[in-house]
Amino acid sequence: MEPWIVEIIRIIVLSLVGAALVFLVQPWLYKSGAISLSDVDPESWVGGNYTNGAAIVFAVAVISTALWYLVGAKAKVRGAHDVSRMGLIWWLFMLLPILGIGVALYFFNGSKDALLSLASFYVFDVLFLFWFSTAINSPLAVKFLVPGSFFLRRLFRLG
Repeated sequence: MEPWIVEIIRIIVLSLVGAALVFLVQPWLYKSGAISLSDVDPESWVGGNYTNGAAIVFAVAVISTALWYLVGAKAKVRGAHDVSRMGLIWWLFMLLPILGIGVALYFFNGSKDALLSLASFYVFDVLFLFWFSTAINSPLAVKFLVPGSFFLRRLFRLG
């Protein structure tokens, strides 16, 4: 099977695992009381505020991952200048999910009790959905450009 097909499949699988974490596991932690919310009703807060904010963070992270893969696949890396330019582009794509976290926390928080756990979940979600996914699934020309990609590719024997 072509390497790019395997990478696309891995991105899809990681996105599905991320969706399960974002839309099933994390809300359950609030609804079950594992993370206590005394200033809002957990059921209604999760159904509105959490779900809207999480959807923004999830969508921006997955779209940024897909855009990075497309840009990386079309990249013509011939020298240090091209590598430097592609590194800057990756960081710009990383900025999008970070901005998504800011938007989600500003517009859809609604609970002071949830602020720390919510911010932590969103940061974890972005690290998993964007950073980890791009670190192990970047196209050949830029596969070692993502911070930590060399280590992760060796750890998972991805070449």
